[in-house]
Amino acid sequence: MWSRELCFFGRWDVRGKERAVTVNSGSYVKARFSGTSLKASFDLSLNRPHCECTKEGSYPTIAWRIDDGAWQEGELAASVTLAEGLVKGSHTVMLMVRGLDEHQSRWMPPLIASVTFTGFEAQKLERALLQWRKPKLTMEFLGDSITEGVIVNEGRAGVLPGIPFTWPWLADARQSYAAQTALTLGAEWRQVGFGATGLKLVGSGGAPGALAAFDFFYAGCPRDKWQPDVVVINQGTNEPPSPEYHGLYGQYLAQIRRAYPKAKLVALRPFGGAHGEDIKAAVGACNAAGDSRVYYIDSTGWYSGPLHPNIEGSAALAEKLVQALKAQGIVPSNSAD
Repeated sequence: MWSRELCFFGRWDVRGKERAVTVNSGSYVKARFSGTSLKASFDLSLNRPHCECTKEGSYPTIAWRIDDGAWQEGELAASVTLAEGLVKGSHTVMLMVRGLDEHQSRWMPPLIASVTFTGFEAQKLERALLQWRKPKLTMEFLGDSITEGVIVNEGRAGVLPGIPFTWPWLADARQSYAAQTALTLGAEWRQVGFGATGLKLVGSGGAPGALAAFDFFYAGCPRDKWQPDVVVINQGTNEPPSPEYHGLYGQYLAQIRRAYPKAKLVALRPFGGAHGEDIKAAVGACNAAGDSRVYYIDSTGWYSGPLHPNIEGSAALAEKLVQALKAQGIVPSNSAD
């Protein structure tokens, strides 16, 4: 049984003894500890550093911060030193899965594109902060590679010393519009993105379409009892125009509503505009049927760059999304900025 001191956010499979597995970039864990150093341990038995799709692939990457300080990042290893030489006393850590190689298997075991976290090594783990156990705002972001933060680092990876041109370094869930929106609002969140997927379209790494994937963390691992306050849906980019899409999107909204009966569901027009009218119509149908907690956010004019926003583009999109969420009363106007 996992220590009560650890707080997991994201889609983590914690059914195993003293191990937590995720296939979603953006999943993170928070803890409080005392001592002058901290290490994190991982099981690498499923990971493979090379993949035919990327030729020079690498292990997954992680990011972390100590005491709300500067973010640091590195590649997965059996043991990763997160901090040394700290002042004595109590400290906090936030450790995030930063990037995975979406081309490697991440749905059907063996889960090559996954992270298996096995614990922190510190002088002492302390009781978690109350605001982690009972956050004021919880959010879930459902989407594809754009939500996952794929290629957000294009132009950076392979340029900075020590950062190779590999998929787990090109990606960065923390820099995506999803994470930046949640961080701006002071929310705890889940970030669920599978590259190249649609509502029915199977994507990279064997990930099924969103309709088949939603109720599972990965094949054989059912969704848990998490209940977010707000769900942001960014689907539609990867699927071509189709007269069936309106109905499929309605099915998806109904599926999410069954899972999250009290949540506010936000259907976001994809940044490239795909299926915008279908999505708006599906939201209208929900509203007409009596569900007033389903919202449509029109992103027209927000973005005009390449398919995958870079760091600057993602930050600008997060700013627009925060403004829209507040303007429609989906989140309180006084949410953290």
